[in-house]
Amino acid sequence: MPQKTYNSAKSKPLPNRLALYQIVMQRIMQQLASGQLKPGQYLPSEWDLARQWQVSQGTIRKGLNELVLRGLLQRQQGIGTLVTHKNWDWGDYPLVPSPSQSKLSPMVNWPVVEILSVTAESADAETAQQLQLRLAESVWKIVALWRNGYQVVALDEAFLPMAILPELNIHFVHRRGSFYGFLLQQYQMVLNGVQQCLWMQYLNKDQQKLLKHSESEACVCWGRLSTNENGALVEWRRRFLCFGHIALQLEGMHAEV
Repeated sequence: MPQKTYNSAKSKPLPNRLALYQIVMQRIMQQLASGQLKPGQYLPSEWDLARQWQVSQGTIRKGLNELVLRGLLQRQQGIGTLVTHKNWDWGDYPLVPSPSQSKLSPMVNWPVVEILSVTAESADAETAQQLQLRLAESVWKIVALWRNGYQVVALDEAFLPMAILPELNIHFVHRRGSFYGFLLQQYQMVLNGVQQCLWMQYLNKDQQKLLKHSESEACVCWGRLSTNENGALVEWRRRFLCFGHIALQLEGMHAEV
């Protein structure tokens, strides 16, 4: 199937199938995407949000808790809930200086994403196996570059079945700071990672160019398989990591959000 880039087709949301707490998540994500809520800003109290949106405080709390678990919000005891600097798409682990660069408690950072392309492709053997599709079945391929300041730290290649998201559109994706937030807002879909694995892999020429990585060196690849709220396989994401003088903080307290 020839490569085709979709830049102008309009996307139609599916009928709303979200639970009330997911609608709370959706509204918070919309405010994050629009800039109404900014990193470091505190949200109104649970009681105020419950009155504003005419739902129970328990519903508000469950929606906020889900966003806390995803790292987008943080609770401060006795103060309130605030927006972190994390991008939902990145995952749970922030960047820190490598141990050789820092002996003290390191300052953590969340990289910033740039979505490079959204294209229609045929599923290769790996993608078809992971998503349980037929070989060469139509999928969306999303390519994104992650930066920590001026340094390129990772390249993402995400694959999603086209049958589930028939009208995915790069302009809609670019308006949001998070692709997962876009799926929640536009398709009422919440993704949950169900499997992750690491391996070493040599890059092709396009990947080498984007990551500025030597062809003679293997790169760490981080694979993540995700499902929707009904357990259906929705995304296979490969992340090629180019650490340099940084590292992933896998456990421990985050020094900064």
